[in-house]
Amino acid sequence: MQYLSLFSSALRELPRFSALAAAVLRQAEDLQALVRSLPEAFSLPSAAGAQLDVLGASLGLPRPEGAGDEAYRAWLQARLRLFRWDGTNETVPALLSDIAPGADLNDHGDGSVTVTLAAPLPGPPESCLPVPAGIHLMTEGDPS
Repeated sequence: MQYLSLFSSALRELPRFSALAAAVLRQAEDLQALVRSLPEAFSLPSAAGAQLDVLGASLGLPRPEGAGDEAYRAWLQARLRLFRWDGTNETVPALLSDIAPGADLNDHGDGSVTVTLAAPLPGPPESCLPVPAGIHLMTEGDPS
């Protein structure tokens, strides 16, 4: 208890005062430890199980039926990247490489795009890929 040393020696020598101060300070230190642990408790990379479900639900993205923690976490991260996407064509390549490394997007210029996938996506293509509303999405490769 580092804080006990801040009291004057006259107060520290009173046993009942020291015991009371130690008990109160112990509670304050426990509360500080709890507050310091909160960011990690609500961190998407480290959340698991029910904790991950709470994070997903708070984002309005409940866990899909049968999805394990890793698949759900990857899908949430993909969706969060899409939430932050500015919707411009210039930012699609970087976003696409984050979500689906090795994927290639071909804009046909007629309201449709084809995404060629090099690896499985963390979720359904329409919920993971940067395609604006009203654009028809076609996938090639391994969308599973």
